[in-house]
Amino acid sequence: MGTMPSPVEKAAVACASTPVETPGCSSLANYSVQVLRGAKAVRGVAAEIEELRQRTRQGDNPLLCLDFFLGRVSLFPRNQPVVLLVRSAECLAGAVYLYEKTFCGIPTGYLRGFDHLSGESSVIAYEQVRPALLQIAIHQLLLNTSARVAWATVCQGAAKSVASSQQELNHVRVQVSSICREHRLKLSGTFDATLSRFGSHTRRNLRYYRRRAEKELNASFNPELTFAESDEALQHLREPSFQPYPISLAEWRKMDGLLRAQPGYFAMGLCANGKWISYLVGMRKGKHTYLLIQMNHDGFARYSLSTVLRSYFFEYEIGCGQEEIKFVNGTCAAFQRCCEPDTCVTVSARRGIRAFVLFNWIAPWHSAPDHALNMQRWTAKSEPVSSVHTATSREWAPKPK
Repeated sequence: MGTMPSPVEKAAVACASTPVETPGCSSLANYSVQVLRGAKAVRGVAAEIEELRQRTRQGDNPLLCLDFFLGRVSLFPRNQPVVLLVRSAECLAGAVYLYEKTFCGIPTGYLRGFDHLSGESSVIAYEQVRPALLQIAIHQLLLNTSARVAWATVCQGAAKSVASSQQELNHVRVQVSSICREHRLKLSGTFDATLSRFGSHTRRNLRYYRRRAEKELNASFNPELTFAESDEALQHLREPSFQPYPISLAEWRKMDGLLRAQPGYFAMGLCANGKWISYLVGMRKGKHTYLLIQMNHDGFARYSLSTVLRSYFFEYEIGCGQEEIKFVNGTCAAFQRCCEPDTCVTVSARRGIRAFVLFNWIAPWHSAPDHALNMQRWTAKSEPVSSVHTATSREWAPKPK
């Protein structure tokens, strides 16, 4: 496993690539990467990270709130937070959020970021330099610490192709790959105007299944559940929810508890005959709505409860004046086609023979909202230069430990 690392480590970085031009900082060829391990060390730079969020116009992204990041990591005792600070001579240029698996309190050297289906939870930097700074940070993490495997994904923006690459520097293999993701749904001023952007089949289903659930199930929509009602919904859906892995339900309950403490938290659901049959949880920040959890009763598959609740959800968010919904853990093909395309860039690095064991043994059994095997699928074959892949169409389904 290696020795216990220091909570704060620092390494000078000599960038071999073209200097990155960062607004607010001079064009420099050298950066330093500061590695902070553990919640105490990370909280010590909270003010600096918040200033960076505001400077890079990411202050309206609740997924990058330091308290939320630390809360997510703390949900699972065998993880520890790791933050990489990328500094130029003039300013803090970027921050990368990772978490590391531990065994009996000892770091394993396997680190990763959250939310690989949207890429909005790991990197704080100006949009045009996020992939470059992520690559610098992860490469130097492996060169100068006991880390063996590290990877994270960042959203680069709408349809910007990124050339895939693979290189080995000082016995560290660094891979960069990109994939097209559709997770942002733009909302128009009215429900009908929003639906007009959907395909005719999806548009029909959103209306048809909603009417059918109201008529045949006597289903009613509640857009503002109390904590007691949320607890009741989680209890009602614990056994019959459409989720084949029991550990996922436990993790969703933990995430639900964390979200309740966040600004902008909301929970809504469908109730039929006194029982909750569909449940949805997220956060609102400004004009953006972030959807993190949706659970549906498996006994009503022919009523397409996911579609029914989303029909109500879209209409309600439009009524609240929201402009965009972000499906943090991805969404199904029918709704992907209605979302904005973004290029998500994944940077991974491995070092030494132990990396093979970590990546092929720990990663596949590591349950998380977007399974680590995605990384193996993306990097199994070399991508053509400047290629952009098609997003997977299945809903998120974590794997068991």
